[in-house]
Amino acid sequence: MNRVRGFSLIELLIFIMVVGLMGVALFSAFSAALLGAGERERSVRSAQLAQERLELILAQKHAVGFAGFGAANFDPCTSAPPATHATCSAIPAGYVVTTNLAGAWGGDANYKVITVTVSGRGNAQLSALVADY
Repeated sequence: MNRVRGFSLIELLIFIMVVGLMGVALFSAFSAALLGAGERERSVRSAQLAQERLELILAQKHAVGFAGFGAANFDPCTSAPPATHATCSAIPAGYVVTTNLAGAWGGDANYKVITVTVSGRGNAQLSALVADY
């Protein structure tokens, strides 16, 4: 007797379902990776903005000294008028940069804490402790 060799319809359907499920799993993994692709760039840009502003503030502290470094003039980009030596870059759309100066860190008036926070499209926060030494 001649037997026909091949796959049955059930075997073929099971194979198609397994391959289809594997394809869906791969597609969902790749799409999840692509959705988060821009997050890294936004986080890096936020950290760069915070670092730039913190460096300008530290330069301001160096220029005016610790005694002249107060709440009204610690950030050269927001004090009026802005310091002439500071090069304040424009903040890209979608980002917000806020700065804060806290005096008397730990109850000691010889220390101040600078905090720069970037929010919006990406988030970053940097702090620096400056001393009167």
